[in-house]
Amino acid sequence: MKKNTLYFLLCMLPLFFLNVNSTHDWGDDFAQYIHQAQYFANDNAYHQWHFEANPLDREYAPPSYPNGFPLLISPIIAIWGFSVKPLLILITTLLLAWLWVIFKFLQRHTNTAIALCITLLCAYHHYIVDFKQFILSDISCALFCSIYLYQRTKEQTSKQSIVLASIALGMAFIIRSQAIVFLGAEGLFFISQWLNQKRTFEFVPALKNMSCVIIACLLLYLLSNLVGPHNTHSSLAFYKQLYTQTQHPWSLIIIDNIVYLGTLLPSFFSGWAFDPHLQIAYNIIGTALLGVSLLGFYKSWRATVLDWGFICMLLLLLITPVHQGLRYLFPMWLPLLYYLIKGFQQLKKSFSFAFLNKKTAIVACVLFIAMQYDTIEGATHNNDMGWSPYAKNDQQALEFIKTTVPDSSLILFSKPRALSLYIGKRTSLLAEQSTLLENYTYFKTYHSYFILVRKELTSSYYTNYIHQYRGLKDSIQINNFFTLYHLY
Repeated sequence: MKKNTLYFLLCMLPLFFLNVNSTHDWGDDFAQYIHQAQYFANDNAYHQWHFEANPLDREYAPPSYPNGFPLLISPIIAIWGFSVKPLLILITTLLLAWLWVIFKFLQRHTNTAIALCITLLCAYHHYIVDFKQFILSDISCALFCSIYLYQRTKEQTSKQSIVLASIALGMAFIIRSQAIVFLGAEGLFFISQWLNQKRTFEFVPALKNMSCVIIACLLLYLLSNLVGPHNTHSSLAFYKQLYTQTQHPWSLIIIDNIVYLGTLLPSFFSGWAFDPHLQIAYNIIGTALLGVSLLGFYKSWRATVLDWGFICMLLLLLITPVHQGLRYLFPMWLPLLYYLIKGFQQLKKSFSFAFLNKKTAIVACVLFIAMQYDTIEGATHNNDMGWSPYAKNDQQALEFIKTTVPDSSLILFSKPRALSLYIGKRTSLLAEQSTLLENYTYFKTYHSYFILVRKELTSSYYTNYIHQYRGLKDSIQINNFFTLYHLY
């Protein structure tokens, strides 16, 4: 046990030297988390938040996020203030904990060497290495979802495992709302048990287990809202609007999401490369491994909480009108790896040949990490990220705006929350789902406002708006990247 832990830690230690930067990109989801964390840290900067939501916008972001992740990062904010590097060290620590849970879970279903190799492939996956440089809640949510699944799928259910699973899912729920799918999984698990095992089904213990999970989630949700900021608007209206006021028929949305999932899921198992031929090879490997994983899902289906959770998460993605990338599926990493192992075990039964064994796992792991050289090497030094508010041009523009634009003025920008975080002024954005005229009708009530355009960041929608409604009004080219337009 101690030897396995040592091997794991030695293999994961390099993660603390990859993409732990002192800078951040424009974001700007992270700015909302920082803002809410400043409240819990009693940071006076919380009161300098001036982002104003555009009521015409239906997809940008909810007016507030669950308080779980802000609570997690608030001690860092309390000690170091808004300092990127300490926060990224915390993110890396949470990532390490998540990988440890995956490793322990895989050990149940295969030997230690294979479990460690698969966990290593996750740890140095190009998407994970890249993603860990962002102050976002997805890794922490995946950690607690994985703890929940680890405890909830034990062969022998104990009171301790139910309590730990309940607290873990409650934490996941107050970090990211998508964890609510596991409450649906609990209900489906309960019903399927009752239907399939009517004679032997222990109704009361099963009901107690499900109730414990649900009650823990509700209590943690109520508690987090009770201690959180009280001047933020509820996000329920945002989600209701997101799902009820869609611009396209639901049939088109679901078809589009099926195609989207078809391109997204293989990326769990594939790498990334500059060379297009190598990328084709990665894509083929990723698609093949996804096929093995889906085979494992089909053959190992036992209607467990893990199985129903996987189904519910996919259904959530199929009905969600906006795409959030692979990070939205982080809680599904553990189930997909479980199904992958089960798929290889099924292939062994069918062909009487072990496609996955200790030697092949070690060789595949070494080759995969070697092929990730470009990603890993690039992550060993401070990355400019192409468009960071810490870059020279951006710093110059931010300082100019802080000292030039009146505090009473509103600034429209494509990343308004990040802009407000760095300059402490009133910001908003154009609703790109609405027409230019609708936006103009809304913002002309402000009589005077600014639009900030940044090269390689601001969409053409902003430039079209400026061309149509600026006329001969004032503009200032701050530098080669930023232009500030004054509209009346």
